[in-house]
Amino acid sequence: MLQLLKKIEIPIIYFTAAIIILSGFLRLTGLSLSDYMFNIALTPYVATRSLYYIIVWKKRSKKQNANEKAGLYVYIAVFITVLFSVLDFFSADFFVIFLIMIDFLLLQNERKNSEKQN
Repeated sequence: MLQLLKKIEIPIIYFTAAIIILSGFLRLTGLSLSDYMFNIALTPYVATRSLYYIIVWKKRSKKQNANEKAGLYVYIAVFITVLFSVLDFFSADFFVIFLIMIDFLLLQNERKNSEKQN
């Protein structure tokens, strides 16, 4: 299960980015649907990362590297920001996009490091 999640991490981020771009175009037209679409676009990303970290938490015997720790901190920040956005406390769309970009770079760095080791 963990290997499957590692394989779909990058495509999920691409899918999320595509829906965020579509919601940005809808926002330019002035439709209120774009706010809901932005929050819905983050659902697959948050769900897969939640599942990944739940599985990693259950297998705590494995020592985490620096990329995984940083990824966990980024995930927690994204989760809290999305939760506040859904609850309508504040809207920090750019911050969420920035955090997802950081997570993408961490995932790419982790993949390159694992390829070097093999």
